[in-house]
Amino acid sequence: MAWWGIDDLRGYMKDAIIPELKYGGEVPSCPLGHKSHRNTLSTRFRKERHLTGIQCLGDVFDGLVNNWITANVPNTSLGLKLRDEDAQTGEVLTVPSTRKFKINSTLPAPVTEFNRLWAWVDHFPLRTVQRILHILYPQSKDWGFVSESQPHYDDHIFKEFYFTDIGHPSTPETASNSVLVACQPPWVLSDEDMWQFTELQSLPAGNSRLRGKERLWSKLWDLCVRKQCFYFIVTSYQQWAFGVFSDGWTKAYISPPFDARARQPTVMHAILYWLASALDVDDGYSPPSLPEPVEYVMGQFELPPSDTCGPETIQESLSSWAGKSDEVPPSAHAAGFAPLDVSERGVPRDNDNPVPEPYIKPRDPIETRHMVERWRATLPTICVNQKKGKGRAGIYASHNSTALTLDLPLLPQLSADFFQDAASTTASSDHTEVGDKKGHWLVSISQR
Repeated sequence: MAWWGIDDLRGYMKDAIIPELKYGGEVPSCPLGHKSHRNTLSTRFRKERHLTGIQCLGDVFDGLVNNWITANVPNTSLGLKLRDEDAQTGEVLTVPSTRKFKINSTLPAPVTEFNRLWAWVDHFPLRTVQRILHILYPQSKDWGFVSESQPHYDDHIFKEFYFTDIGHPSTPETASNSVLVACQPPWVLSDEDMWQFTELQSLPAGNSRLRGKERLWSKLWDLCVRKQCFYFIVTSYQQWAFGVFSDGWTKAYISPPFDARARQPTVMHAILYWLASALDVDDGYSPPSLPEPVEYVMGQFELPPSDTCGPETIQESLSSWAGKSDEVPPSAHAAGFAPLDVSERGVPRDNDNPVPEPYIKPRDPIETRHMVERWRATLPTICVNQKKGKGRAGIYASHNSTALTLDLPLLPQLSADFFQDAASTTASSDHTEVGDKKGHWLVSISQR
């Protein structure tokens, strides 16, 4: 005997696991255990983006989801009037479960590019959870997922759905109950990228080049502030994370990453719980109330501009790349510019007026020492000659047959630390004990 999903919604959801993603054609490889270094979102630093605290909910989130599912999803039949498919809207349960449940579903076309991945996200988890939510809460029948169709500069690696009231004009009340679903392909948002995204603690306060995880948080902050929706979901289809911003947009709370094949709770459980929380359903998750700047709570700050601009609008971001990075530099439409002759340290070369390259401190103390020794080899050989009974001391320099002598009264102008290190060293140098008469290893002048 075959069961409909509505005959035991809780049992159906327990084993409703979204199908494994099928690839076809030439798609970029998904790095296992490493960052992809492909998350080149065009987001840049903005001083108004005052996200000072990000808290990962940890294992607590699993308990919240499981408890809510047990309390709000029935395990008994909902009656003969309901079916898995709504005859009027065409909504239907699409995610397969155990064999006892009669779920008719076909796989979308294999993923060969980002747009097809988008179809998998829409067809399986989002469509099924929307149907379950409408069954449990008929008053939400006007709410559904809509795709953001307006093109923007990052739409080749970033797309979004909005769960919102599609039956009525948007109002501040409906906006605050809406949910942003942001999707990036797994070859851009790898498993390691997702973990680092959920473990970030804040956005940088200073004007600096943003890392991939910071650009993603900045992108979410900008979109949610513009739409005035606090709840969001981030997914690569393989991994899912569930977050919410505080009332003043200065704090955020995020779940650990969910694997697509996870159980107890499943991705379907977590999506349903998060949509219900945004709709203020009883026992849903609400972020704690914390002190925040009044201007952010009241919305009295400059809203981020729309990201539907062309690349010409962000050309100034070229200067934000330091020349070397562990990530791919954002092009910012740089192909239209004449190529620069740049050294390996990122300094433009001028063949007529060569500019010395800036000093970059090596991380290895041994390499630092070797670099200093190479530098010292280019300096004049300096000797100190002090003779007893004389009122003068001579300093002789042997370089290009040129001698240099200085009077004794000028010697005190040279720092005593030049000959004897009596202070602690910096982090880039070896350790030297205080009072070591041999002096710092950076100074090895021969005293005679």
